[in-house]
Amino acid sequence: MKNVLKILAAATAVAMSGCLSKTAAMLASTDPVEQGHYTVLGSEVSGTDTQVMILFMTFGASGSGARRATEDALSQAPSADALVRVAVDTEEFYFPFNFIIAPVGIVKTRVTGTPIKINQN
Repeated sequence: MKNVLKILAAATAVAMSGCLSKTAAMLASTDPVEQGHYTVLGSEVSGTDTQVMILFMTFGASGSGARRATEDALSQAPSADALVRVAVDTEEFYFPFNFIIAPVGIVKTRVTGTPIKINQN
């Protein structure tokens, strides 16, 4: 009977583990800009932020993962003020032992967009 319970617990843990990927948002820009009042600085850039999740609470730097991922993307184009044509995606991975010990996972946020310099007219 103990072996059956162990197998059942292991099967449940494996069934409840896995990966979830979703598009969190599609934005016109990260800052308010008017069409024609900015200069495109180059091709698409991408930034990421990763946090550990324990008991459905994220640990790592405080604040928004999307904001830190946006700052990471903007750091790839040093003179950029903002991003246009922005996509925010999240991936969540839950470890197989997550519901036996405690819900444990990793949340990765990725922001992708085209860097721009806002014209000061």
